[in-house]
Amino acid sequence: MMKFSFDAELKGSNGKVLPVYCEVQPPHLGGQKAHIQIAVPGSAITTEPPSSPCVLAGKCGASAVTMQGVHWRDFPTVANIKHGLAPIGLFHVERLTVSRPSTDAHDGVQFHLGPVDYLRKKSNYLPRRDGSARQDLFALAHPELGDIRFVVDWVTVYNRPPEVLGASVFGAFCAIVKLPDSMPWDEAKIVEKFQSVLEVLSVLFRQAVKLHGWTFTHDHQTVTTWVGPMDPIVTASAHEERGDFVEKPRDFVQCANGLIRAYAVAEPKTRSLIRNLLSAINPYVKKRGDDHFFNMFKAFEKVIEAAWKSDSSSFSPSVLDNALIPRLEGLIESVRADGGNDVDVLTKRLQGFIKSVKSGGGHVNKFESFIRLYPEMGHYCADLWPVNGTDTKGGLKEIRNALSHGSYVTTDVITVANWHLGILMERLIFVLLGVGVPEGIRPNSYLLRHGGSGWYERDFWIPLQPKKDQSI
Repeated sequence: MMKFSFDAELKGSNGKVLPVYCEVQPPHLGGQKAHIQIAVPGSAITTEPPSSPCVLAGKCGASAVTMQGVHWRDFPTVANIKHGLAPIGLFHVERLTVSRPSTDAHDGVQFHLGPVDYLRKKSNYLPRRDGSARQDLFALAHPELGDIRFVVDWVTVYNRPPEVLGASVFGAFCAIVKLPDSMPWDEAKIVEKFQSVLEVLSVLFRQAVKLHGWTFTHDHQTVTTWVGPMDPIVTASAHEERGDFVEKPRDFVQCANGLIRAYAVAEPKTRSLIRNLLSAINPYVKKRGDDHFFNMFKAFEKVIEAAWKSDSSSFSPSVLDNALIPRLEGLIESVRADGGNDVDVLTKRLQGFIKSVKSGGGHVNKFESFIRLYPEMGHYCADLWPVNGTDTKGGLKEIRNALSHGSYVTTDVITVANWHLGILMERLIFVLLGVGVPEGIRPNSYLLRHGGSGWYERDFWIPLQPKKDQSI
């Protein structure tokens, strides 16, 4: 990727426009940071600078460079120089776009990905090549985007100045999409659909994947957009805790294709629930153990709540509650009609009971509706730390309750409970999408027993369950 030096205009949100000089080195590959420098000529310095966020636009030869959401922390307002340049202290740039003519006769889209631990380990088995090269990792199929090739790019960058010997080799991952002829070239919609692919693949990667940018080549024009080009592109990986594989490597492509197809056609409510699960299991920003557990359980409860509202069986708590509430309201009218000194007290107690019934009757009743709606989850919960505790042993819910009340929970309990809740939610994602739970996370599977930290075995986690009336 070449370096651009050019004159441009910087327009602030307050309408103020200033001429500036820019030097921009876009990332060589996805995951790298861009180098951006902007300076104001001494003759253009003003006491009223453009306010953030700003928009920058300029040209360097046949290439057009634009930046959206330019935020600065320091802006020169005193003209100490007349013919020189005063640098602007940049804080953040939301998007960097480079547009240039293309000699490529073939249209296509390339998505630049942030670092992915799963792909990095997979690429380690590929033979390295000298210089710059591209090697295929695997190919997936999307019902609308068509074939998606995930590749690793190797780029050699020689040191500057030229008299200094040596070079650096960088590797990064991208996905190449050759859109079907029937699909319109709508950049926003194409990016949105590919982001949904990364969302659902995060359950197999065990890591949230940031989309660093994309390159569209269409009608002899190439447009590359980088998102947050000045910021580090990293996300936390759960491979060390939960193991390298959700599915056996040889079955990864088949499993991923099934996930992508199911997620693409899922109902909006189901997609929303799964999106919450995915972002809670593999967050973009690393969280403390207790915060991570609390966020995961909150996403899990949303699924339970949705199941309780959808449970229409004649004996379900929601149906019985709906039948009970009118009778309680009728009882209030009877109490008021009878009169007496205790009318107000009885009425308030009955109203409080009605409020309790409307809230769902508690977590246990809602969880029963969840199991009725997804009976296979009874099997997928049986080998893990129980969600609901007993009279003698605490479950995941009791840990959640302790955290919500500000009680101290030991690190080993949080760590192991996090692992069990994470596995449970991974299984739940496949159940919600109606696809088979993969081998790596099925009960008693080899990958589950030996791929993580050994926290699956009952002899390990049962002693950690808090006993009744015992601090966690």
